[in-house]
Amino acid sequence: MIFCSLYSGSSGNSIFISSKETKILVDAGLTGKSIISALENIGERPEDLQGILITHEHSDHIKGAGILSRKFNLPIYANEKTWVAMEKNLGKIQPQHIRLIDKEFMVGDLDVSSFRVPHDAVACRGYTVSHGG
Repeated sequence: MIFCSLYSGSSGNSIFISSKETKILVDAGLTGKSIISALENIGERPEDLQGILITHEHSDHIKGAGILSRKFNLPIYANEKTWVAMEKNLGKIQPQHIRLIDKEFMVGDLDVSSFRVPHDAVACRGYTVSHGG
């Protein structure tokens, strides 16, 4: 598996995670254009992504999520409280791209577990991502 922090800081956050078969982002907190550029800088193509996992609703974690979802037909994964809090800031998301998550779920061949993280957000989550057990 590959883990790469594309951006980290108050201006925006995004992490790229990849197995041989599945490529995802955890958060998309900069413009879509900035995230596309960052992916290209590490030799990845945004059209190969299978989804975006959102930790919480702050703009430095969701700013580019809506445009990336629309442009590349990507599902966005978040818990229900986070969806309610961020929905108006994402723009129109196709219903099939809204993925409400609970504790454990799959994205492609990646096993994802979410856990509560204390933060000044409605329902902040962290994620552990594994492949093949």
